[in-house]
Amino acid sequence: MLGAPAQAARTHPAATKAARPQARRAAMRPAARPLFKRPQAAVPAPASPAPAAIDLPDTRLFCLAGLVLGADGQPCPGVCVFPTTNVRQIAVTNAQGAFQLQVPAHTALSLQAEYVGFGSTRVALDGHTAQPVHIILGR
Repeated sequence: MLGAPAQAARTHPAATKAARPQARRAAMRPAARPLFKRPQAAVPAPASPAPAAIDLPDTRLFCLAGLVLGADGQPCPGVCVFPTTNVRQIAVTNAQGAFQLQVPAHTALSLQAEYVGFGSTRVALDGHTAQPVHIILGR
């Protein structure tokens, strides 16, 4: 080409671990960590008065049974019944229109029954409701 003879490229042997400079080795080493932590000095908790007796509400549950009927008086299967205060607690009526819900004892609450195509109905119950509860859907 231009008149200079071609020369083979020189290769250097790979540097061995011993040949690396000391500064480079120190940079590659992770920082030293303590093997254990020293315990912190315990801080005493402030003294509090003895807790007073707390009167908790009656949290017992009972099974509320009911029946959902259509405007024609026939049982409605597949109706969703739930307390309006807890929409995550849902009961679905069976083929005879019957349902059961666990509700707090001696507590006034309202139930809502919903079914697509028939509408929804809300019924208020006092704490001493006769069993089973009858809900007429669509009223």
